[in-house]
This record gives sequence, structure tokens and C-alpha cells, in this order.
Amino acid sequence: MLKKQKKKRTKTYLNIILLISWSFNFFSLNLSAYDPVANDSLELARLYDKLSTPQYIQGKELIKLLKVTPGSFVLDLGCGTGRLTAYLKELVGPKGWVIGMDPSPYRIEIAKQRMKEGLSFQLGRSEDLGVFKDNFFDFVYLNSVFYWIRDKETALVEIYRILKPGGKLGITSGYKFENSPLLKIVNDAIMEVMGKEFASKGMMNEDSFSKEDFKELLQESGFFIIHFEQKEYADYFPSPKDVVQFFKASSNGNLLEDIPQTKRASILSKIETRLERLRSSKGIKIIHWTILAVCQKPL
Repeated sequence: MLKKQKKKRTKTYLNIILLISWSFNFFSLNLSAYDPVANDSLELARLYDKLSTPQYIQGKELIKLLKVTPGSFVLDLGCGTGRLTAYLKELVGPKGWVIGMDPSPYRIEIAKQRMKEGLSFQLGRSEDLGVFKDNFFDFVYLNSVFYWIRDKETALVEIYRILKPGGKLGITSGYKFENSPLLKIVNDAIMEVMGKEFASKGMMNEDSFSKEDFKELLQESGFFIIHFEQKEYADYFPSPKDVVQFFKASSNGNLLEDIPQTKRASILSKIETRLERLRSSKGIKIIHWTILAVCQKPL
């Protein structure tokens, strides 16, 4: 269980590697030491709004699995700039209501430009949903954000509370034993610049969770698991710089944040060189794996 896994803080360089990979759900992060949106900016939020198609496509698949019905009340936790939230509003129709919540004021600022009747956005975190009354929502979902949550147990307790009996929770997330080619590229670049003492021994954050942990956490929170699958996704980028730009925007400005400023340019250059070797006629292919889970609160 996650509570048993909360031991020592992992080495700084592991957090660095994980920060570059979070947006494709590669691994979970230990967030107790910092605010994941502290380095965000309006410029990055605007960039994310343009580049977040991979997350958007994945989110649409999750919504399909949830089987959202017209007239539903839905909460999108970690809504970002609101692209997926706005899409969902079309599904619930004029009698439904969709609320998007995100901890980044810059992403919410952009999301509010999409506001209309039955679609609203507000600042907030998944661990504190006190603004919502009990048994209020028909659906709650978290797309590509679950691993950012500091206290997952508390968040699930809150989500359970605000869901109506029979209401559904949808989550997409990475998991502990995922093997990412991109992670190896980043790791190799960091080791080349920072030295062999940074060699990875497992490359896993102690607070990340396995598929079994994930299922157990959902069940112990009171949910019945309706759907649980691992799925592979492939995305193509025109150039190495496009890959790096995507991760800068998707990581809320945390890309290589803990690396000394004097070392970052060299590491990024080596990452881009390695990414260039992956280029084909379609572009640079980045593969990632994700868990799609749908749960239900008992009637």
C-alpha cells in the first residue's frame, strides 16, 4: 500500500528524470517537497493548450469508458486549460453541468475563456473538495494528473464523498514498473553530464505505485472497479525541440528544475541528440503506457 511505501525521499536526480516523463504517465512523483505548479507561467499554460493533444485524446477515451449521460453533473479534477472539460460539456447537454478544477492559476485563466452556461472553472486541489456538498456529482475524473496528488488517500475519500451513490470515478495514470525508452534517453543524458554516480538503480520513486497498489487503493477507498486496463499509446513529434517543448509545458515548468542551471543546456542538447536518432518519416515516435480505470460508488 501507498502508506507503507512512504519512506525516505528519493534522490534528486530521480525526481528530475520523473519530471520530464510525467505528462505521458510514465511514473509517479514524490511531491511532498515542492509545489508542482510553482514554476508554471501564462506562457507555459498557453503552450500547453496548443500541445496537449496526447492528453486530450487519452481523456476522450476515458470519458467514453465512463459512459457519461446527458444531464449529468461532472467534475474534472486537474482540468488544465479546459480542453477536455469543454468537450465533455457538449456530451452532458443543456441540462448538465461540468466544473473544471486545477491548482494552476495560469491554466485556469485560459480555461475560463471557455466558460459558458453549464461550464465553469475554479482553482483548487483534489485533496480539498470542501466547496462541494456530499453526493453531488454523477461523475468525477482525473486525466493524467493522479500521480501529481500529494495525498492520494485523502483525495479518494473526498471524491467518494462528493459522488452520488452509483456515481463513477475515472482515472488515467502511469504505474510503477513501466519501462519507457524516453526515460532511458533522459537518464543517459543526465549521467553523461552529471557523472556515473547518478547511475539509476531501478529508476523508481518510492512513492510510485504498481498496478496492484492502484487497485487496492481504489477498493480500500470504497469503490467497485468496473474497468481496469493497461494501454499503449504512441505519439509523433516533428523534431527533438518539439518533444522538449511539449514536456516543458506539460510539466508546469518543472523540466530539469533541480538540475543546476549551468548543466541544463548541456543535458537538453544531449537529450535532443538522442531523440534525433528516433526520427522517421512520421517524426519522432514516443511510446507510453497508461492505466485506464473506471470505478463506481456503491448504491
